[in-house]
Amino acid sequence: MKMAGIRVNTGDKKIDVNDNGDYIVLNLSDSSFPDRFFSMVDRVQEHAAAAEARAKELEGRLEPGSEEMLRAAASLYRELHEGVMAEVDALFGTDTCRKVFGDIVPGIELFDDFFTQLMPYFEQFGRERAKRLSKYSAARTGNV
Repeated sequence: MKMAGIRVNTGDKKIDVNDNGDYIVLNLSDSSFPDRFFSMVDRVQEHAAAAEARAKELEGRLEPGSEEMLRAAASLYRELHEGVMAEVDALFGTDTCRKVFGDIVPGIELFDDFFTQLMPYFEQFGRERAKRLSKYSAARTGNV
């Protein structure tokens, strides 16, 4: 006799990210996600600070507006944004950036748009979680 079994809703949210049918999966019920998200934000800020320091070094060493300066700055910012891509892919899953942005190295404004569009999912999850957890409040369980 086969047992009926159980299935726990882990809260996975499949989010379509392009017209090719690609999606990313958010598992907001993963208690490690907020910590990993904020750690990613910290690392991105570290990348940005390092890039800013390198940009100042370039400004002091190279002639403003020169081809050499323009090439160095372009390379620096490409490296910065590739680093952000690696962080996003590490958090949200392999190829997230390719799925979301296509075959480009997106600038910071595109990352900002991506995170802005994800915010409603985080907010909805927070409301739903608060509602589910309210049934365990001290007042309702008699532990006042």
